[in-house]
Amino acid sequence: MIPQHHYVSCVGCGTRVHAYDLETFSCPNRDCMPNVNHVLQKKHVITQQIWQRSKLEDSKNPFIRYRHRLLGYHRTINSNHSDIDYIEKVSRLDGVLQAIDGTGFTETPLTVEPELADAIGFDPMQKLFVKNETHNVAGSHKARHLFGILLNLSDDALHRPFAIASCGNAALAAAVVSKAAGAKLEVFIPTDAEESVVERLKALGATLHICERREGELGDPCYLRSLEAVKNGAVPFTCQGPDNGLTIEGGETLAYELFDQWRENNQACHHMFVQVGGGALASSSAQALAEVMRHEPLPTLPRFHTVQTRGAFPLARAYDRIVKVIDARLKGQEIPSFTPYEDDLAVGVRAAAHDVSAIEQRLIMADCIRSAWDSTAVQSAVRYAAANKPLFMWPWESAPHSIAHGILDDETYDWYAIICTMFRTGGIPLVADEDHLKAAHDLAHSHTDITPSATGSAGLAGLMLMKEANAIADYENACIYFTGIER
Repeated sequence: MIPQHHYVSCVGCGTRVHAYDLETFSCPNRDCMPNVNHVLQKKHVITQQIWQRSKLEDSKNPFIRYRHRLLGYHRTINSNHSDIDYIEKVSRLDGVLQAIDGTGFTETPLTVEPELADAIGFDPMQKLFVKNETHNVAGSHKARHLFGILLNLSDDALHRPFAIASCGNAALAAAVVSKAAGAKLEVFIPTDAEESVVERLKALGATLHICERREGELGDPCYLRSLEAVKNGAVPFTCQGPDNGLTIEGGETLAYELFDQWRENNQACHHMFVQVGGGALASSSAQALAEVMRHEPLPTLPRFHTVQTRGAFPLARAYDRIVKVIDARLKGQEIPSFTPYEDDLAVGVRAAAHDVSAIEQRLIMADCIRSAWDSTAVQSAVRYAAANKPLFMWPWESAPHSIAHGILDDETYDWYAIICTMFRTGGIPLVADEDHLKAAHDLAHSHTDITPSATGSAGLAGLMLMKEANAIADYENACIYFTGIER
């Protein structure tokens, strides 16, 4: 039997779903309560005893090393299978992945990059950590999310089609992982998808659906068409938490590795920068950080910063609005009146509010919120946001464009956990312009041996903004992810 502490609950409406029922994938109240932010999250899965088991593992495969922390493992054990059965299952699938893609899952490097640090103006004593996911399965971190879903699926689910909306790394990862599982995959792509990606998806056996924007329709058309497929019986094989809450724990293995690598080398990190599109990477990192701080606290809690492009920054917009609510609560004032699905500022004005010149003031406010995180004022404000999603998070109004096209999601689907972690740690959202994104991409290629895409190096653009604002002290270390290889 799955222990009673293994369950998930919705962060918006509080509905608890037992682990047996997880193939509903999303909150059962999602359709009947559309204004609530419905995302299923694990609750109380990891006990101290389970945590310590993970620390004793020496496997380099994250889905074996951290298996005791994964719901997929406990579901396997509950289905009259043994620990050895689970390990053999992961190893078998990993072998198929290697045959298809040339690599399986293993611990990815965390390097200190002094040349890159010097190029952006770091002091020689400061460290810049880079977690390199560019040579993971399918060339990015996305396969971690999807393999985590796969390990939770029943045999019946494996005979249903899988559905994903993506034109890049997520689609390629889904195609590789689903092929390894022998499952059929339907990919919903935009009209301007890269030809090389399209050809690779076809070679992997995926069925492609080209999606055009429809007049008067709000949101990414690929995402909307994928939701229709799910309603017709497809498995949401996606990196978007609201559609499949199981996608987060696979991504958590990346952050668990990172934190263990820091600890093994007796290193401290003061700032984390995570690029954000749909938000699964940042949400996974945020939730893993919370687990680490519960069971084996890091000596320094890093500020958790996010990075989006000026082409679309729905997360930063939501953050700004919640800050207004928190500010009112802390002052004992009425909550500001917002219009659902409508910004009170023009896009240019909102973007200007995230210029380098504004970073210092944003960090002052972030410190204020961090110090008051456990207060009734702050907690009631974030709960208000979760219960009133259309006031804070809605799809970007126009088709976004950027060289970092992989983080141009119309909506940050996993926004809530990310924003809460920024509040808790004193982090802020950063909005990078095209010049910074291009400069970050160029510096990554010229000052490291890593070859990330402009999307994969976008976290560096956020770090550069913070450095320009003199917002990183000379003794503070920073960490970024390079998450997707240049194709």
